[in-house]
Amino acid sequence: MNLHEGAHERRDVDFRVVAAAGLAVLVAFLAAVAAMWPLVGHYARREAERSAPASPLAAAEPQRPPEPRLQADPAADLAALRASEDARLHGYAWVDRGAGRVRIPIERAMALLAEDGTP
Repeated sequence: MNLHEGAHERRDVDFRVVAAAGLAVLVAFLAAVAAMWPLVGHYARREAERSAPASPLAAAEPQRPPEPRLQADPAADLAALRASEDARLHGYAWVDRGAGRVRIPIERAMALLAEDGTP
């Protein structure tokens, strides 16, 4: 047989067999979906019957996600945190006025510790 006569070999793959197999897979898939549909509905109804009713207070308050919430502006939050840390590290403040305890800048504390050698 000359290959150029029929433009393709007819003995390789039978299109009807491939199409029939694809159709069989599609029919099996649709049958499985059709069989599961009532079962999913049954489970949804059963779960709705078994679950406790929603609290009336839940509808009264706006729905907010539970803590911890996402940051609206992480860069600004980080800058504020760093500023408060710097203020604590480099400033004076009372820790306990009654006991006479104060907070001093970290540089001054290190210098005092270097002079005296005891914490």
